Amino acid sequence: MSVVTGTEKKTVLRRNRNGIEVGDRFVKTDDPKTVWVVAGRGSSVAPMPHFQVVQEGYYSRMRTLAESVLLDPDYYRRVSES
Repeated sequence: MSVVTGTEKKTVLRRNRNGIEVGDRFVKTDDPKTVWVVAGRGSSVAPMPHFQVVQEGYYSRMRTLAESVLLDPDYYRRVSES
């Protein structure tokens, strides 16, 4: 969302109301066969929330992703329990 104030344009980041919880499952939009499970919170130092996700069935394969990336339908989509 962009907001124009005077002659200046600012981008306003909004928190998505669909919170992420440990155990939530996601797939990448370009790889819907690989399921990523939220294992925990990521860095508390970053200004935006991050989460650690592990590949289902391969728990040594881990990624840390920003909440905004997980909730962006261009990158990931939430899937239900199998």
